[in-house]
Amino acid sequence: MQHLIDWNPAYSIGMDEIDDQHRVLFDIINHLWEHVINRERGGGVLDTLDELERYTITHFTAEETFMRSHGYSGFDAHKQQHDHFINRVRNERITIEAGGPVSLDMVNFLKDWLINHILVQDKAYAREFESKKLGVLGSFFARLLRV
Repeated sequence: MQHLIDWNPAYSIGMDEIDDQHRVLFDIINHLWEHVINRERGGGVLDTLDELERYTITHFTAEETFMRSHGYSGFDAHKQQHDHFINRVRNERITIEAGGPVSLDMVNFLKDWLINHILVQDKAYAREFESKKLGVLGSFFARLLRV
């Protein structure tokens, strides 16, 4: 079956644990896509949506903890985007619990949001972390050279 979304090395933010979590999110979204293709409703779809919600919360918590611990300057806006994503997933659940299918609009939202979020928002915090890390190393080496 054709995937809706495939991992591409361009999506890597250079942090293996986060990149691995993003790959899992791609897999779950592709599983939802299978439900759309097969026009499924009910339990299996809800199980996959549950998995998406649980895993997303785990992933977002990991990212937010990392960002807080490193004083990421864009934390509040980034967290708002995470909250919007989770709310969208929860709203879709209401439709599915009422007997509706996973909407094509929903899976397209998930795909587009995730790719854009990784390429723009997640790469921004990764760049800021790297520049801070390099700044600390630069200060360390500058102190060594003065001695």
